[in-house]
Amino acid sequence: MTPADLPSKPKVFVSFELFEHLHDPGDFLRQLFRIMASGDLFVFTTLAGSGVDIQVLWENSKSVMPPHHLNFLNPRSVDLLLTRLGFEMLSVSTPGKLDVDILVNNREAIKDRFWKNFIDTATDAEKATWQEMIAVSGWSSHMMAVCRKP
Repeated sequence: MTPADLPSKPKVFVSFELFEHLHDPGDFLRQLFRIMASGDLFVFTTLAGSGVDIQVLWENSKSVMPPHHLNFLNPRSVDLLLTRLGFEMLSVSTPGKLDVDILVNNREAIKDRFWKNFIDTATDAEKATWQEMIAVSGWSSHMMAVCRKP
């Protein structure tokens, strides 16, 4: 595909849950940048390796499963990578809703004393408050980035 094959109006390119599977995310992004026109957007979601559930469960996390998941970006690294490749970052967020539920469902694999106690004793309302805090503060394992080609 070449830029001439695409419509001329500003476009939005999307990619959902792909980056963790790519052998070379930089190559993918360079190829995407090449076909994008100035002003086009790129919106994507991926796993964030800094997410609470991944960090707490680590080797027991179902998200950490090579060879299927090869890359784990995080809000800081995705910003650095995209900026280095010429994209203009518009936003990076972690709008996750399931981090605490994942911990609850994998309680037997949790080694950390704080998280075991939290999972065992927190009310549903307290768990919901923590999930909201995890998402808003950038610590969910579900990440969304929006950038533009200048």
